[in-house]
Amino acid sequence: MSAIPADFPAAYRISDPIDPHELATGPFYEPLDPAGDPRVVLLVEEKHCNSSGVTHGGLLMTMADLTLCAAAREGLPDERAITVQLDAQFIDAGRIGDFLVARAEVVRRGGRIIFVRGQIQAGSRVLLTASAVTRRVKRQPAS
Repeated sequence: MSAIPADFPAAYRISDPIDPHELATGPFYEPLDPAGDPRVVLLVEEKHCNSSGVTHGGLLMTMADLTLCAAAREGLPDERAITVQLDAQFIDAGRIGDFLVARAEVVRRGGRIIFVRGQIQAGSRVLLTASAVTRRVKRQPAS
C-alpha cells in the first residue's frame, strides 16, 4: 500500500467538479497549490477495482486521459484539449488503499496539436505509462 499524504484531502480539490463521468469514476483530485508540480491523485477504493481486486484498467485510462489533457491545457485557460490518440502500457496493479499520483508533461506544443506523456504511480511503483496526441479547441461560452 502506498502512503497517503497527511494533508489529503484537505489540501486538494476535485479536479473537474462538473464532469459527471470523472465524478462517478473517481473522484479525482488535484492539489489546491500545485507549486509547479501539476498532478492528479486518487485514493483507490473497492469501487475502483475489478473482480480480481485490482485497480480497473479503465479507471487508470480515465485518470491518464484526464491528467494528459490537463497538462496539454496548462497555460491555455480559454482552450480545451481533446484527445485524438491515447496509448498506454499497463505495468503493475493498484490495490485498495493505494494513493495514486498521475503526472504529465508536454513533449511538444504545435499550432493545433499538443503531444503529452505521463505516468501513474502508487508510491515508487509505476502502474501505467501513457502518451497522447491532443487537439487544441477554443472553449465555448456557457449557455
